[in-house]
Amino acid sequence: MTTQTIIFTPAARQAQADFRAALEALARPGTATQVSGTPAFPVSGAEHAYSLLLALADQEVTIGVLGGGETVARFASLGTGSRIAPWERAGYVLCLDDPGAALRELQRGDIETPELGATAIIFVEALGIAGGLMLTLSGPGIASFARVSVSGLSRATIAARNEACAVYPQGIDLFLIDSAGACIGMPRTTTVTLEAD
Repeated sequence: MTTQTIIFTPAARQAQADFRAALEALARPGTATQVSGTPAFPVSGAEHAYSLLLALADQEVTIGVLGGGETVARFASLGTGSRIAPWERAGYVLCLDDPGAALRELQRGDIETPELGATAIIFVEALGIAGGLMLTLSGPGIASFARVSVSGLSRATIAARNEACAVYPQGIDLFLIDSAGACIGMPRTTTVTLEAD
């Protein structure tokens, strides 16, 4: 009988920790988790968003990048091993700019295959800082409601997200992540309401 030893590299351990943070963020919408940062990413400030993409995407999925251009998309493809697709048809979309109405164009799946709905990782300026867009979240995984302040996200993005998730089980899943690595999950089952200014 032989014994096989599995050795985890630091990068693999980091990806595992980031994957667990992503699962926790989706299980408890509105509760911030922490994602590590990958210093090699070419867009300054978005290293944590790229780390989350590394944890979620692999050779079996497609990725698209909104913002950053073709060079950044190729960099992300090499890092994840994923194929590049137009962002409208990609399984995972890294948004380096506020996507606005573009979220309406992401894949939502259908009644028989809702799992084909896209997952978007949106890089925002800051989470939890007073003065940003104030959101109220409710639904599965939230005891009553959760309030989240987001800087660097437009009302158009929230409106587009809500439209994309209007017909359950179709929809898209979102992660909001800032330059410090704070991460908030918004699965398609979450109701997101904009608070008045």
